[in-house]
Amino acid sequence: MTKFISRALKSYKSLRDTVNLGVIILCVGLIYWPVYKFRFLHGWDDQWAVLNFYTERGYTWSNIYSILTSFYEGQYAPVNQLYYSGLYYLFAYDPMYYHIASVIIHLLNILLVYYLIKKIASKLSESTKLNDQDIAFLTTLLFAVSPFNLEPVVWVSASKVILYALFYLLSMHSYCLYLTNKKPQYFYLTLLLFVLSFGAKEQAVTLPFSLLLLDYIYKRKIKDSIIWLEKTPFFIASFLFGYVSIESQGKDLFEISNFYSLHERILLACYTGSEYLTKLLFPLNLSYIYPFPFQAGESKPLYLWFYPIAGITLLLAYFEGLKRQKWLVFGILFFIIHLILVVNLLSLARFSIVADRYVYVASIGFYFLISTLFLKAFKKTCLKRPILALGLIYLLYFIVYAHAHAYSWTNTLTLKDRLKKTIRARNDYDALKTKLQKQ
Repeated sequence: MTKFISRALKSYKSLRDTVNLGVIILCVGLIYWPVYKFRFLHGWDDQWAVLNFYTERGYTWSNIYSILTSFYEGQYAPVNQLYYSGLYYLFAYDPMYYHIASVIIHLLNILLVYYLIKKIASKLSESTKLNDQDIAFLTTLLFAVSPFNLEPVVWVSASKVILYALFYLLSMHSYCLYLTNKKPQYFYLTLLLFVLSFGAKEQAVTLPFSLLLLDYIYKRKIKDSIIWLEKTPFFIASFLFGYVSIESQGKDLFEISNFYSLHERILLACYTGSEYLTKLLFPLNLSYIYPFPFQAGESKPLYLWFYPIAGITLLLAYFEGLKRQKWLVFGILFFIIHLILVVNLLSLARFSIVADRYVYVASIGFYFLISTLFLKAFKKTCLKRPILALGLIYLLYFIVYAHAHAYSWTNTLTLKDRLKKTIRARNDYDALKTKLQKQ
């Protein structure tokens, strides 16, 4: 009888996973079905990142060697370039297949996010008091349909992000298997997947910290020497990867970051982090470019000081509570770990203070927090129907806005038109226009 109940429960959970993923995939389909009509974006990196001689040379030994050993346009992303070469071998330069391939990778990432969060939620059940499938479903659904996560899926040149995420999430799954059964092959597989993830994009250097976070979730003692011994090859690899990234971008990386002083970069980092949080929660007026709030040497707007003060105040107010709520610790740290490199604290090598594509992996931690908070509120309140209705309206807004925003990326002209409208809608547009005319 016990075996029958166990099998029935297992079958029910498996069926529910299938239904959950089916709903998520359906929502993704509603957003991304037009991508087969999208073109390459000439003038937005596709003309050199995708349509290049490495892509056209295919999988010859000499070309593979060149891809693995060369920096191209300040980039080192051999896995991403080999991905383009494979698509070119199969479909030449037909943009339809490149866009469809990006959606497929996004769907694979969705599957990986679902089962990763499910594992983590089950480990945190004492803290959340919630069903792991519910948390996994809501977290993955928001990640999948978020308008803020749309850019790396619809922009072919941004495939580095979704590819790095694919191998990054696979490495985290492999490490979870290692923690569960201690088989060394999973440890080495985690390291291999780490290398492949970096080969797609340099943001993968944060993986050792994600593995430490998993150690924390799996209730390992962080002080144990074995944990740090395990992480040694990952930290060494991360250091080497960081060096390679710096070499690929050259001395310009440091020259640009030095334009802003340290205290200016701290202000910008706090502002950037809040911008990512705001746009993840309430995506509105999304754009390819988000200008800096002030230029180096200019007087800083007073409102910028609100962000570090608010951050420190919240941290002090809830510090004790964080110790008791492991789910909060996981969500916050996962978000910070994957955002720290792109909040303009270390480098200002970009002309846009925020980039939608940079938050793709970090958004998992944020939506984990939002999903858990929603489920806790839904569980405790007697106003379940109004809260459920608000949740459905929120989700519908994500889907409708993401679908509409996707059309901005149809071709170069549509993206330019969208960018013009965004710039003209700025409050300081007239002032900026006058300033540029004087120059």
